[in-house]
Amino acid sequence: MLLQGNLQEFSLPNIFQLVKMSAKSGALTISRDGESGKVFFRDGVITYAYSQPQLLPLGERLVKAGSISAEQLKQALAAQKKATDGSRLGRILLDQGTIDRATLEHALREQIQDTAFTFFSWSDGEFAFAAEETPPEEDVLVGMSVETVIMEGCRRIDEWALIFEQLGSLERVPHLAYGEHIDDEGSLTLTAEEWRVVVHVDGRADINTILRDCGLDRFHGAKVIYSLFSSGLITVSEPVIETIGTGPSVAVRGPIDIYNEVFLNTLTDSNVVKQLRVELIDEKEVEIPVVAGQMPANGNGHADGEGGGEDVLVFTAASSSPEQAWKRLAGESSAWVLLANANDVDSLRSTRSDLQFLKDLGDVPYVVATYMSMAGEELGAKQITKTLGLEAGTPVLRCQLRDRDSVAGVVRAALDLAAARPQS
Repeated sequence: MLLQGNLQEFSLPNIFQLVKMSAKSGALTISRDGESGKVFFRDGVITYAYSQPQLLPLGERLVKAGSISAEQLKQALAAQKKATDGSRLGRILLDQGTIDRATLEHALREQIQDTAFTFFSWSDGEFAFAAEETPPEEDVLVGMSVETVIMEGCRRIDEWALIFEQLGSLERVPHLAYGEHIDDEGSLTLTAEEWRVVVHVDGRADINTILRDCGLDRFHGAKVIYSLFSSGLITVSEPVIETIGTGPSVAVRGPIDIYNEVFLNTLTDSNVVKQLRVELIDEKEVEIPVVAGQMPANGNGHADGEGGGEDVLVFTAASSSPEQAWKRLAGESSAWVLLANANDVDSLRSTRSDLQFLKDLGDVPYVVATYMSMAGEELGAKQITKTLGLEAGTPVLRCQLRDRDSVAGVVRAALDLAAARPQS
């Protein structure tokens, strides 16, 4: 059976149906740049599937579902590493008695559905069917009808559309709400899945972050949030980082995430939001953790000397984020704060790559804010300038990360530098 081509020409459900009607056994390989996967068939029935990179590996899926503990997974992975027969993780967990077959098969069925749903969302990609190709003998296989997988995939696509229509961006921030029906009923009952979500709703984490942390796969977690929203148990507010480019904003960048976040927490009295942006980079979805907050235009930490003007968005992204994501996220920022650890020359050198990134952006206003992570004597401004290779006139400011006036002064200095630039 010769079956290969492009998903622009043949829809994946139709390809599945063709394999099913011909009752073929083998593997359907689906790929595009940097991503691939396989769906295995036996006599036209789907028995196994996986994707690379795997969004939710089997072991992590079992831990999130509460079927095994993180320690049990660690032990099973260690045993798999030592095995000489190529045993798969599922087989090892079964042989160890850590899980029963029904639990494993349920997880495998979810993995097949998630994999198929991922492939269904592709508008382009290559596919090829290899007859008689089978998974490794150690794999525990299940049997799922093509119709079931197609119906589940189409249902998820429809439900995702409804979820996005009602919740809007998954970068919106949920807040717990008190519905009138709770008073009327006198009590509130939550399912186990709803509890998994609710305990992460703190008014700071966005929906994407909660989906990552709640222990459910992304689709089922989003369904729970949508259900809570529809029941009036949560509300959602607009994502803070959407204001980038619409008003004054300052990007904070430094080599150590924890100190970048301390800077923001001090500036905002810990009134920050944690957002997980999903960026498409080189045709791959990449999660970008972002922490953001508003520096008020009035009162302590106001944006200008008179206490007027607009609130200022101040944000940072994970230092491990790809440079393309940083450029997209911060491309419309008013100014930058480059945080540098001035304990010693070696600590300071870790800032060089961040400085080079700013220079590569072109003529952007930035200040260098030095801090001390340990008690000691801070490097002098001349030594800092020389070690980093700063241009003459680049502002170097000492910053006490846990002093609000100090961090607010750094942000104001960056904004003042931006305001002094000639307007194009």
